[in-house]
Amino acid sequence: MTGLQGTNRSIRIEGSAHSSTIVSGDHNVIIQVFQQLVEQPVEALADREDIAAIGANPYMGLAAFKETDADRYFGREAQINKLWERFRDLYERSEIPRVLPILGPSGCGKSSLVRAGLLPELVQRPLPVRSSMRVAAMTPGAYPLESLASVLAEVNPTDPLLSDFEEELKQVGRDSNEYEGLRRIANRIRDIRDTPLIILIDQFEEVYSLCKQPEQERAFTQNLLHAASDPTGNVSVIFTLRTDFVGETQRYDQLNQIICAEGVLIPGMTKDELCRAIAEPARQAGHTFDDATVDLLVNDTEGREGALPLLQFALTQIWEGLRAGQAPIVTYRDIGGVGGALAGEAQKIYDKLTEPEKQTTQRIFIGLIQLGERTQDTRRRAIVENLVASQDTIESVRRVVQQFSSPSTRLISLSSQDGKETAEITHEALIQEWKLLQYWIKENQEKLIQRDKIELAAEEWKTQDKSNDYLWQGKLLENARSFRKLCGREFSLSELAEAFITQSLAREHPTFDKIVNCRADHSGKHSAEPTWH
Repeated sequence: MTGLQGTNRSIRIEGSAHSSTIVSGDHNVIIQVFQQLVEQPVEALADREDIAAIGANPYMGLAAFKETDADRYFGREAQINKLWERFRDLYERSEIPRVLPILGPSGCGKSSLVRAGLLPELVQRPLPVRSSMRVAAMTPGAYPLESLASVLAEVNPTDPLLSDFEEELKQVGRDSNEYEGLRRIANRIRDIRDTPLIILIDQFEEVYSLCKQPEQERAFTQNLLHAASDPTGNVSVIFTLRTDFVGETQRYDQLNQIICAEGVLIPGMTKDELCRAIAEPARQAGHTFDDATVDLLVNDTEGREGALPLLQFALTQIWEGLRAGQAPIVTYRDIGGVGGALAGEAQKIYDKLTEPEKQTTQRIFIGLIQLGERTQDTRRRAIVENLVASQDTIESVRRVVQQFSSPSTRLISLSSQDGKETAEITHEALIQEWKLLQYWIKENQEKLIQRDKIELAAEEWKTQDKSNDYLWQGKLLENARSFRKLCGREFSLSELAEAFITQSLAREHPTFDKIVNCRADHSGKHSAEPTWH
């Protein structure tokens, strides 16, 4: 095995390139996992010498299960088999696109079910008509074409057109007027006929909540549908989607029709399934929960909306209590049960902060929220440097972020994008459960709307090669300038949005650049705005 590890970033390659594979890429972080990793039965894994010693926490906290967690994913065995059979039937019906939508509300376990359940099952048990399967898993992020190009590059690293994948995905065919890039790229993959490509789009709702470029949204969607409709059968698509975003798909009739006809709605877990999800990871790690503890957790979870991440978080806390010598029931009561554990942990961290740190915390979390349009609010990934408001420093922001991203809680997840550190709320359950965060969002709603409006306009300006025609002027520009001046102490804008406002002002007032450059402080932020008469 070879490995490369850095801060919140890992690339791992195991096994042989001649077997079925999973290639997973989330926001340009690629993990390649081969069949040998997931094909062993759980009974065999339990005897391995490298199984973690008793005391290591087997639960996931707020993080979704991934492909590498298949050996500790329990309770959804029947649903995994159902999805495998549904995908097999879909694949064999050649007259329709090979697209399997998997739907459910936030917190029902869609991502974990597919990534730790269905994908390893497809690799371990390929479809009868194929000898093996090749799986590429990704999340769209704000730039879905870039994310798709990145994961395709890992699938086919020897393609002579590798560096042009993203541009190829943007191109429309000369004769067909269709986005054919994905189909063409897939057809160039070696042995594609014997080992077809399955693309998993996890959290497809990010196409609507994070991507603010209509043309990229359209190209991404149509690339997937066109490739999945190709009669060669070389490409199939599986995606997970929150049910409150189904309405957004109506702008693409074919996609919407597929969802209505082929979508699988993920049910809540039964009592027996919850029992397995609670008890089996502990048993595998060397500890057996008593029946009373399991029953208590099951009863507290059953019927609760978005409960699965809350349950995993509570179990994580209970296990840490065990390591400290505390009985499960004592920890359970201390954290406020399944419903109180998540919000209670966030509040506990917040209450220990100094007053300036509490103010920074509010600004950070507000910067990690994307207001919903007819949908629930969602998390928003941000470059850490862009979370620094005018009264903060990068050091003060990092100190607070570290408090909420420690391994024991991980309420905020850190990764990297284009070499820059990024942060995001680990699970949207925190947005729904933490009352203080809900209060901050409500109090700042109008400002958040204005911030998002500026960011959206800046993204459009960028996609148009920063043409002056897409700069703001008049009332729009005045509102943006006022926002930056009056709200800059509370709300940070991205570097792109800052540049967008600056260039808009420079276009309207040719002397603006010189004035601003004279007033710029050492952090590179504008220390003041000139007043125009």
